[in-house]
Parts: sequence; C-alpha cells; structure tokens
Amino acid sequence: MGVTQVGKEVRRSHTISRRTVLRGTLAIGAAALGSSVLQACGPSTAPSGVASPAGSAKGARTPSGQLVFASRVSELETLHPFQTRLARAQAVSYHINEGLTKLSPDLRIVPGLAESWKVSDDKLTYTFTLRKNVKWHDGQPFGAKDVQFTLDAAGNAASVSPAKAALQTYVAKVEAQGDSTVVITLTKPYSPLLTALADQLLILPEHILRANILDPSFAKSPVGTGPYKIKDRQLSALTLEHNADYWGDKPYTSRIILKDAPEAAAQQAGILAGEIDVAAFVPLSMPQLQAQGYPIFRGVANSVHGINLDLQSPALQDPKVRQALRAGLDRARIKQLHYTDGFLAHAVVPSGFEAYHAKELAAVPNADAAAANKLLDDAGWARGADGVRAKGGQQLRFKHYAWTAKQWQDIATIAQASWKPLGIEVEIVVTENARITDTVSGRFDAAPIGWGLTSDPIVGLDLLFRSSDKTFKDGTTRNVFRYKNTRVDSLLDEALASADQAKRAENAKQIQKIVYDDVPFIPIAYPSYELVGRKGVTLDETGKGALSSFGVGFFMTEWRAP
Repeated sequence: MGVTQVGKEVRRSHTISRRTVLRGTLAIGAAALGSSVLQACGPSTAPSGVASPAGSAKGARTPSGQLVFASRVSELETLHPFQTRLARAQAVSYHINEGLTKLSPDLRIVPGLAESWKVSDDKLTYTFTLRKNVKWHDGQPFGAKDVQFTLDAAGNAASVSPAKAALQTYVAKVEAQGDSTVVITLTKPYSPLLTALADQLLILPEHILRANILDPSFAKSPVGTGPYKIKDRQLSALTLEHNADYWGDKPYTSRIILKDAPEAAAQQAGILAGEIDVAAFVPLSMPQLQAQGYPIFRGVANSVHGINLDLQSPALQDPKVRQALRAGLDRARIKQLHYTDGFLAHAVVPSGFEAYHAKELAAVPNADAAAANKLLDDAGWARGADGVRAKGGQQLRFKHYAWTAKQWQDIATIAQASWKPLGIEVEIVVTENARITDTVSGRFDAAPIGWGLTSDPIVGLDLLFRSSDKTFKDGTTRNVFRYKNTRVDSLLDEALASADQAKRAENAKQIQKIVYDDVPFIPIAYPSYELVGRKGVTLDETGKGALSSFGVGFFMTEWRAP
C-alpha cells in the first residue's frame, strides 16, 4: 500500500491560475446560472498514496444571524443526492449530505467523512479511515455501514445515481471493515475516484433508507451529516439551520432561507426593501443596486452555455445543417444581452481549464449568413417556394424550447431571427423551468442549457458525449444530444484510466475537435457570475473576496450575515 502523507491536500491538476481568476472576476448577468443545469460532475487526477489532513486552519466559528437568498425553491422537486439534476438543487444537497471527500472553494480535494486515505501502488485499492463520533442530523451515529450501503445502492442495476455508470465500470467491491474503515477495490485504474466521491457520491443514512433508497419523504427533507439541516420546507421557501453537532467548521450564518423570487425585478425590489439579503446580480437589470453601492461578489463560472441539438430530429441529423446553424447564429448579440463580461465560446471546455481548453480551434463565425448558406447549398438543401429549405422531402423546420427565464427566451428569439433568412423555420416553445429535465430527456429538437465542468473536464466530457442509450432523467448521462462516436468513447476511456495530466489534456482537446466538427452542441459563452448582497452581507467564499468557481450556492457556509 502507498504511504499516507498527512498534512498535504490533493491539489487538482487543473487548478485555475491567478491570471484566470482575475480575468474571471469580470462579472456577467448571473440570471444565467440560476437556470444552469447541474455542473457536470467530475473527478480530478488522484495521486497515488496521498491523503488530506483532518480539520482546517480557519479556526472556531460561532454561527449567527440569518440570510434570505432569492432562489426558485418551488422548482426543487427533490433534494435526494441520487435524483438531483439541476445545479441549485445540488447546491442545497451539498450542505446537507457529504461525501468521503469534499471539494474546497478553490477546488482542492479535502477530507470529508473520511479523515484520511491510502492508495495502493497499482491504484486499484483505496483504503479510507472514517471520522469518529460523526452523527446524522437525527442523532444516529455515522459509520462504515452507511458508506457501503450508499455505494452499493448507487451502483445497483436499478440506481438513478449520477455515479452509477462509473461504479459499474470501475468498482469491483466496497467493503466496510469495522465501523471506521472502508476499502474500495477497482477493476482498473480510475483517476477521478476521489472527486467522484466528493460530488457524485454523497453518503446516505442506511438506517433511514434501507427499506426504500428513494423514500419520497427523504427526497423532500433529507437527513445528512452536513453543516446545515432542513428546518422547514414549504412550496416557495426552504429553511436551512446550522448543525450544532457538525464535526467540522461551523457555518458563519446560523440560518439561511431560500425563497422564491424568480425575476430580476422582484429580486432587486426585495434587496431594496430589506426582504432579501442575497440575489443573483444582473447588471443590465439592476443598475440601481450598483449605483447605491450594494456589495457585489464575483466569481469565475467554469461552465459553457449554448444550444443543445437533438440528433434524433430528422431536420438536425445532417452535420452540415448543424454547422450552418452555428455559423449563422448571432452569438455576439446574445453575449451583449446576457453574458456582458463573459467570453464567447468556441470549444466546449471553458478557457479556465487552461491545460484542457482547445484554444487552437478556429473561432466560430458570428452571424455569417454567407458561410451558413454555402454549407446548406453544398449539402443539397434547396429553398422551396415558401422560402424554407428542403432535401429529400424533409423541410428544415424544428422546435426550439425556451425556459421561462428571460435569458433563455432571448436566446431562442435571436436564434429564430438568425436562422430564418437562411431558409430555416423555427417554432419557439416556452416551457416551465421545472420541465427542463423531462424535456431534454425526450425529443426536443433544440434547447439552451448551461453545462458546468467545474470539477474535472474529462468527466464533464464523459457525461456530455459518451455514447449512451440512457436519458438525462436517468442521471447517468448528460448526453441529451443522443450523440454517438466510438473515437470519442475510446479517448474518454484512455483519459479516465490515466493520471498523466498531459495525456488527459491531449485527449480532451482531441474530443473537443471531434465535437467541434460534429456540432451536437453550439457553444455561446463562458459566463462569469455575480451575487449582490444587502449592505453588510459578506459572500467571500475563497478568502480572496471572490465566489468559488464550483457554482452558485455551493459554499453558503462561507456567507456572513450583517
């Protein structure tokens, strides 16, 4: 077995540089991230024989005060870690249930419910030493049996856990040895394991869920070991209260209330009236707050926003059509409206992952009607008498779904206007945000979504582009495009088995090149994001005055009430 090195933290191979962080503090209207689909879960490279120390150097905290955070609570259908699909639900869940490992605000792997671990030299055996005297929110003791129960259930054939595919592919067995030791044996090396344990495999209480792992009452009000527990759950409000028995650093704020306030105007009014303490800051919609000096906190959003194309759609199966849609789209107009200080995207992996970002890809033309028309002409799509192009009896007509937030409807409207002169007819279908998961799990033609890759870009790419017959609702894939490419699958397999950053990065770039040519997804922007607080509120998550790039609301433990 490798030697445990206490006193060192596992640093992620793609840690964001100071230059990137400073660049990323340019803020963008973060209404975008309120509707972003969950961050593509993803592991980092895990060095052999390295473990992280217990505890931290932050010192003792005494939770106090209360914060009201504007959120779309009524759309949080479940808080069960196996079932959450959207980022805002995962952010709440992350405070209630915990993994063996955790991600710090600056994306380091740090101890969670495991205080240390060893990795064998062949990288096939991970031995975790669990913390002692940890209790569930109901007072029952946490132990190794809970870990084995969770991992076994997550890898079960009937599981809906996001880690199901990885567990079935890479994990040979999970063994609880006594109350405080868990051994995970792999079938082959899987470099992302430690991060998968942090964000895909939050541990569940065996004593509550042994009879029904998907107990509906638990999904509504889960019991965990985390720094916050659910105090009250209403349709439009969720109250989190600090866990007085928490094993680690207590949160700064004693109580956080997540309250429905879906539109920017309502959020600004709530801040001004003192009824809301924290909200997403949208520069174009909230000039009054900025002018009056309300504190604004910025962060890098390691995600890519764009338009997802359903390759099941008869009109979208021709790659030349998809390339024409990308070339003809007025992405600059979309950026001007909703990604003010973000960056236009060409590759899928955000530029914050410098080693993995395929910066060598050609810049996507913006609203280039000539290029788009040539692609369609060359592919044999001819204009009919009604001006709509057709080929082989199939007209270029399809639906573009738009969620109720203004950002997504603006994207759909701009896309429709960009593509109509090309001979492409688009019908906009406005759909409730709560229907995102169901919609993109079925037939949808086109739909805008923000995909987060803040953990590990390899696993993000694996979730997005691995060939799969499963749906987004199943939880084991983000491949809503129904995209299949055996070369991409092979490159992913190589990268997942490798701890060599250069090899993983090269594979990531090759995958981005293939996807760039095939266009199942039209990247629009890499956003930054901002939160605004009532005067006196502090939302410093990194210790440097910035929000974490892991995502909005994942580190509410660092928020401070006035």
